[in-house]
Amino acid sequence: MRRWLGLVLVLVAILGGCAKGNQQSSKQKSSQSSQPQAAYVTSQRPTFYLHGFQGSAKSTNTLIRHAEKTAHAHKVLVATVSAGGTVTLSGHWADQTRNPIIQVVFKNNLAQYNQQSTWLAHVITTVQQVHAFKSYNLVAHSAGCVASVNMLMTPQVSGFPTVNKLVTIAGPFDGVVGEDDVANQNSFLASGAPKYQHAAYQLLAAKRTAFPTGVKLLNIVGNLDDGSNSDSLVTNVSARSIKYLLRDREVTYTEKDFYGKHAQHSQLHENAKVALAVDRYLWHR
Repeated sequence: MRRWLGLVLVLVAILGGCAKGNQQSSKQKSSQSSQPQAAYVTSQRPTFYLHGFQGSAKSTNTLIRHAEKTAHAHKVLVATVSAGGTVTLSGHWADQTRNPIIQVVFKNNLAQYNQQSTWLAHVITTVQQVHAFKSYNLVAHSAGCVASVNMLMTPQVSGFPTVNKLVTIAGPFDGVVGEDDVANQNSFLASGAPKYQHAAYQLLAAKRTAFPTGVKLLNIVGNLDDGSNSDSLVTNVSARSIKYLLRDREVTYTEKDFYGKHAQHSQLHENAKVALAVDRYLWHR
């Protein structure tokens, strides 16, 4: 009898220990699953930042620094394009770098859209040769927006990576105030097309059907809120005309408007709210 009682007590102790272990394991798993998920993704897809006419590294420095601080991105390379089109890369892109950024700088920052498009494509293929990738994001300001869209409408070499997300900031897709556009002169027709179509728009409209399908586009528009309906250089109609241009291309179009003195053309890339909108669009879960 005592022997049976002893065996029962041993079995109870063993079963109790197993149950306690299972409870601890369950609590540990529950604790691990309840840990909050990071707000920003961890991706190895590169993002290229491109300035506009008369721009330089200074034009995208603030945007990039904000991305590094907020979205845990890392500037890995600076791609400098000489006046003759030679691409020089500086920096180091280590494997597994989180949200890598490549800053693009044109030494000739007054080149025409077609030339800038050719240079941008050359930058992307040059970077791809030293660090393989199949898709990328692209952030552009001002004339860089037109050059970027023009590049995406231009046939590239075999194996050229596909664009995932495109961010256009103050894009002069249908003219520039003081050159070929006037504040409050243009408007949209019932069809959605701009009433007056200037040289840049005609350039893009001629090849619009070559724009890739499935692109996600964030279009940032600046409005001084002074009655001009512009950011001082680009009217809201000009900036928004990209939407009609890309109709039927299965583009996921998102537009964000910013108002006041910090929405001025060159202030947009220095605006912390704009930078946050870009970061969230590119990398937020």
